[in-house]
Amino acid sequence: MTGSERVAVGQALTPSQQRAGAIVTIEDETIEAVEARSETERSPTRAYPDGIAIPGFIDAHVHGYAGNAVGSDPNKLVNIAEEVVETGVTSLFPTTVSAPQNELVAAGAATAAAVDRDHDGASIAGLHLEGPYLNVDQRGAQDPDALRDPAVEELQAVADAADGNLARVTLAPELTGASEFVKAARDQGLIVSAGHSAADFETATTAFDTGVSIATHLYNGMTGFHHREPGIIGASLVHEDVTVELITDLQHLHPGAIELALSAKGPERCMLVTDAIAATGLPDGEYSLGEMDVVVEDGTSRLVEDGSLAGSTLTMDNAIRNLVEEIGLDLPTAVRMATDVPARAMGLDDRGRLEPGLRGDVTILDEDLTVQATIVGGEVVYERGQA
Repeated sequence: MTGSERVAVGQALTPSQQRAGAIVTIEDETIEAVEARSETERSPTRAYPDGIAIPGFIDAHVHGYAGNAVGSDPNKLVNIAEEVVETGVTSLFPTTVSAPQNELVAAGAATAAAVDRDHDGASIAGLHLEGPYLNVDQRGAQDPDALRDPAVEELQAVADAADGNLARVTLAPELTGASEFVKAARDQGLIVSAGHSAADFETATTAFDTGVSIATHLYNGMTGFHHREPGIIGASLVHEDVTVELITDLQHLHPGAIELALSAKGPERCMLVTDAIAATGLPDGEYSLGEMDVVVEDGTSRLVEDGSLAGSTLTMDNAIRNLVEEIGLDLPTAVRMATDVPARAMGLDDRGRLEPGLRGDVTILDEDLTVQATIVGGEVVYERGQA
């Protein structure tokens, strides 16, 4: 891919300003300039007069999209990458659910195969293992039969199959062997998250001090906050080096809980994720999440078994819209939580901002914050209204 475009927009959100009447120039997959129309005489190759150019969304936690689930089939991973661009996502981390070891190894191999395949979609930035090293009491929609204590040799087998494309693992830090597992994962350069956990404040704090850097879908799959035992939620909120995931579908989190996280952490440590399942983008109906049966009603996905929330059908553009329209956040701040924050949290130093020298990953929104176009590495991979 050697994408090159000069895109004229009504506004461009750069790290330092909200620039009106801008042109974003991308050469050989890299942003060359973000400048005012008056500063250049070169003509644009594309124009979105009312468009707002922002960095492409980075979704660090996605289980599926448009009928495709993360698993052993690289074709489905590619399909997710190609379909999700209609929501403005330019980079994603396919995320597993808890499963037997052979299925996780197969997911690692599928990720390696998908990364090596040319496609017109979002960048597959690395595999995220959500489990199986989770607390059964905070399992949510995770299969209880697949949960187990951390095992370094299992992690190594998945990492080997993924061939350098395993990025992150979520675990409950209170489980037996978790400390040694975290050290082994960090020694391999992996990002470690805490989630689906009943850890008390001290255990969670120790985990954060020793290399766990993200709280997976804060509040959800965690023991509730109590003023005499703030637990993992409290530890996540007060530990300054921890980035917290937020699912802002207004179903997983009350607006007040979102505002609390923003107040405690600041937007620079709050990362938007979708936790989207394969039913995302499809009509209400019956679906599955791993081995668990799910029903989607009015866009909300729940386990058939007990009614627990089961991932989401949230898309990143809707997550932004909810923050702006329902929480009252300004657009640049909301966008940063879906771009620069996940880029830093996930170690993607070459993207996440509209800035010369970074990857040419750009999403164009209209005034209603609906995606008009998505550009990955300088290539337009989605344009609304185009087949």
